[in-house]
Amino acid sequence: MSTQNHYLAALAYIDQRLDDLNEEFGDLPELEKDKQREAINTKIQIEETQQILNEITKFVASAKITLVELKDREDKLVNQQFLSRNNKEFDAISREIDQIKLDHTALSEKMRSEGIKEENLNKILEEQKAKYETLQKEIKEISLEIEELAGEQKQEVRELKNKKDACTAKITTVNLKEYNRIRKNYNDAAVQVKRHSCSGCYNAVPSQRIVEIRNNKDMLFLCENCGRILLSDDLEITEEFVNSLI
Repeated sequence: MSTQNHYLAALAYIDQRLDDLNEEFGDLPELEKDKQREAINTKIQIEETQQILNEITKFVASAKITLVELKDREDKLVNQQFLSRNNKEFDAISREIDQIKLDHTALSEKMRSEGIKEENLNKILEEQKAKYETLQKEIKEISLEIEELAGEQKQEVRELKNKKDACTAKITTVNLKEYNRIRKNYNDAAVQVKRHSCSGCYNAVPSQRIVEIRNNKDMLFLCENCGRILLSDDLEITEEFVNSLI
């Protein structure tokens, strides 16, 4: 069964091959990475904004029901008040009615506040989505420019990018963001554990940690020294391995 560890390993392999091909392309590959990182961050912002909007929608739906219940309760108490037998009972019902009115007013004000917040968030969401679409177009344009510069390597670059798209689609947004964050510092953001060491910085990896990495391939483990993603040492990361995941 393919795991996050498998797809991150494949992505690292593909990126390394693309890096080798892209050395002659100047700043374009780095610009593409920057745009991709920005697109991922924007996508996360969109998801966060949408989550808040969903919570507001749930609150408003619940609040509307509560307001109706409060009004029904108030009406019943008003009718009950006319049937009160003494001043003490009348005053007790009056206090309860007053509290219901306060609760109704507070909840209504909260709904108005949430309504304003929802309106502002919808505008923000539209801006975020527009930004994401623009970034996607820019990434595509840069990608096409890189392909054109590739010359004889054009077909290989296209195939690698298609494979990369297939891999990234299987990696969670959070893991992909972490991978791209590390790529700012190291081209080899994800490396295997070899001979009980991180093959990126050669810092020793405890045996217990190696076992955990082997047995929990959907979890992200980072080198305690350099911060690279550690890949299980029992993977054979080859072109055949990558193709088997696509």
